[in-house]
Amino acid sequence: MSNVSQFTPKQDIYEQASLWISRVDRGLTHSEIQQLDQWLAASSGHRRILFELASLWDDMSVMNELSGLYPLKSAQATLSSGKDHAAKWKRQARYSSAAAVAIVVLFLGFISDWSWLMGTDNTTAQVSRRLATAIGEQRTVKLADGSYVQLNTNSIINIDFSGGVRRIVLQKGEAHFAVAHDHYRPFVVEAGANTVTAIGTAFNMQLTDTDAFELVVTEGKVLVRDTTSAQDASDATALINPDATASGQLLTAGEKANIRGQVDQRQSLTSDAMQQDLAWQQGMIVFKGEPLEDALKEIGRYTPVTFKIADENLKQKRVAGYFKVGDISGLLFALKNSFNIEHKRVSGMTIELKEITPPVSAG
Repeated sequence: MSNVSQFTPKQDIYEQASLWISRVDRGLTHSEIQQLDQWLAASSGHRRILFELASLWDDMSVMNELSGLYPLKSAQATLSSGKDHAAKWKRQARYSSAAAVAIVVLFLGFISDWSWLMGTDNTTAQVSRRLATAIGEQRTVKLADGSYVQLNTNSIINIDFSGGVRRIVLQKGEAHFAVAHDHYRPFVVEAGANTVTAIGTAFNMQLTDTDAFELVVTEGKVLVRDTTSAQDASDATALINPDATASGQLLTAGEKANIRGQVDQRQSLTSDAMQQDLAWQQGMIVFKGEPLEDALKEIGRYTPVTFKIADENLKQKRVAGYFKVGDISGLLFALKNSFNIEHKRVSGMTIELKEITPPVSAG
């Protein structure tokens, strides 16, 4: 019997449907349309829940897009047969669905700058500038060269595109870079004692210490070097010719590593593992059996609230599920109803957690 607490299958379906709604809103790729077809074919309940959530979406373009992909008559029949479920979902939305299940539609107002996802032009004209996010804030910005950077919570980067190299320093937090191709101007991100160089690719970096970071390559390849290696003039050549990388290491799409002076714990990620690492870009945190203490530490990155675990053995209780970042009320609801953990506010910004003790029956 598994000792990992997790959300119910029904909650998982709502989470999956919510993610599909967010994808439909920003536009589906051909591959995603095929994946959606397979997901809908797996269960009639999937179709019903998808159209329920679409009917709650503020922008009618989502329903129009779904109606274009799937027969409108079928969609209306699905909604009609499921109207009782939709009404029930509306009544429970502020509770169960908000309880840290992945209702992405509620998260859109939380992001400060969705210019990339919404298709508006927010080009950063300056070649040198500083970008930062507060605790709980996320921000996506188009840079002067056409690249995009998405900053996670409590992050700082310094940008300098004034020379022959597009240079960024990750001073704090986490960022994902989607790099515009320019063979003659390498894109170099510095963190700690290392640099990550790209030409036209995408990768994610999270500082884990002042001189260490976690690197995930989502597209293309990058060259990892220490800051004392050869200058950037040879970086572009090294990315094309692996034989020229004696002073660094190449990582390719799907690879992850911890960097502290040298590349360590290098591994190839499965698709699920990649999605888990990058879930923050959808406003979510995914846990798949992590100890509660570690899970709360990750959640704490997105809020000034601190958690105190009263029971020592509770720290190692393993949890699994999807949590919406910044939703403390939903988190506490989920901990109580899915994980049997109650809470007490010790102060305005401190919450104590303890396992609910079952009542002792009278003998």
